[in-house]
Amino acid sequence: MMLRHSREPVDGQPVENTFVAIDERSGEELGACTIYCDDNPVLYPARPFQVRLQLEGHPIPDALLGAAVARGREICTESGKFCRLYTRCDPDDDETMNTLQPMGFKDNDGLVKMQLQLPFACDYKLPAGCVVVKDNLSDPMEQKFFLERYNELYNTVHDFEWLRSYIDRDGFTRILTVSPTGMAGEILIWRENYVGIIGYVQTAKRWRRLGVGTCMVGLACEEFERANLFCAEASVRARIPHILKLMEKTGFKQTDLLMRYPGVDINPSEK
Repeated sequence: MMLRHSREPVDGQPVENTFVAIDERSGEELGACTIYCDDNPVLYPARPFQVRLQLEGHPIPDALLGAAVARGREICTESGKFCRLYTRCDPDDDETMNTLQPMGFKDNDGLVKMQLQLPFACDYKLPAGCVVVKDNLSDPMEQKFFLERYNELYNTVHDFEWLRSYIDRDGFTRILTVSPTGMAGEILIWRENYVGIIGYVQTAKRWRRLGVGTCMVGLACEEFERANLFCAEASVRARIPHILKLMEKTGFKQTDLLMRYPGVDINPSEK
């Protein structure tokens, strides 16, 4: 087997952050890895520098995995920040998980499905000075502002077509909580069969722990109840602490593991 970098940048990533495993006899590609870096202290305050290994191939060749992990650790060390080096792993892919564990990866993060049986039973009230606005994001200028906020928060480059795929869903509604000084929070909801989906919820940092998030989830569940839905559902990344805590506080329970994100926590002093 031969291991090399990609000849051209992959998805905008420098070639030194790419690896390809090739069978020397057949020329067949056995696997690949691209490394992505995301510096996001808003979503991940404890581990702001997130380094993701996007692995392709099954099984992943040991040499490829070793080179990718070594490069990922090098990136983390060079950053001088509190880091999380991780990859994704299907919930039932124990083979990959067993390969990662000897390299220090722990199965302590993931995307989880959370559900709440309606009616909503948590008490909530609108914070003083705030008002609620509901719309369907049909205004092009509002779409533009939403995409700017979303892309800045998640370090993404989603466009209007991506947003339209959500706006067109059955029962799509946006609920805004607006303060005298600007937006305090927003939530996007829709329905799938008899389930109400909370697809996005975000509270402005200065308004956290003041009841804005709880209020928006409560208003969303009221919309679901009016539509005669029996259950509310959200998919939550376990390592985004304020969102996970919000859903648990309002009565949502974890029901399914949708994706594993095994990883290694790396501190600046580890060199």
